[in-house]
Amino acid sequence: MEFVDHPQDIPLQIKEVNDRTFPETSFDRVGFAGITCLSTRAYEMGQSVQITLKEIDPNFCVTGRVAWCDNHQASFKIAIEFPEKEDCFCVRMVEQLSQIEHYRRQAKTQGRRLNYNEAAAEWISKFAASFPAFTI
Repeated sequence: MEFVDHPQDIPLQIKEVNDRTFPETSFDRVGFAGITCLSTRAYEMGQSVQITLKEIDPNFCVTGRVAWCDNHQASFKIAIEFPEKEDCFCVRMVEQLSQIEHYRRQAKTQGRRLNYNEAAAEWISKFAASFPAFTI
């Protein structure tokens, strides 16, 4: 299973969900499985959580499952997996958009002003090939 680090400068909202369960998944699953992110609170392994990314897509809302949660300095680093094929595909696409926006912001701090399309073209040429494939 591969998890992508969600950029810290793109706000991700996480909400605990108690009425959703997922089928068991195998840890030998290959390819994109979900994201890792920092949280101010700890979550239990197996806990269902809903994530939204209003800055990238105001309509984006998907539910996943906490794969693990570790102490990380003054916060917690959590991995959220998306066992359902459609959700996983959607998260992978939105995560790529988040990575592109993060790349655009980094370029701006270096004095380069890129519009979103320019940032996307550069990010794709540099990083798309190494972004985990979707293989459920």
